[in-house]
Amino acid sequence: MIPPLIDRLTILANKEKKIKEFKRRLRIKGKITEKGTTKKGNITLKIKKDDTSYKFTLLKSHQDRFALAEKLTTGKSVFVEGIPKSRMIICTRLNVLEKGISEGEQTKLNSGVA
Repeated sequence: MIPPLIDRLTILANKEKKIKEFKRRLRIKGKITEKGTTKKGNITLKIKKDDTSYKFTLLKSHQDRFALAEKLTTGKSVFVEGIPKSRMIICTRLNVLEKGISEGEQTKLNSGVA
């Protein structure tokens, strides 16, 4: 029989492990620059945010995200969340941004009072 203290500690350790996993996830808003497929039929999306680009893999087994990714075209604005695994980032959430991402830069306007 396992003592109750060890049970309590394993529960706390599992919660902490889950929290760390959520912190490690990549969350990116960007535009799709490339769309491709892997040898096994999974979809890869290359998403550019600012100057860096990230390559996400959408698995066939995740049917709803896979169907959405098939409909997407290059140049669309998306929000992607993924888990970094060995040599790739597996997509866990994919949303299309209806408004898109603004490409303009903020500048201060001079008050033209003379």
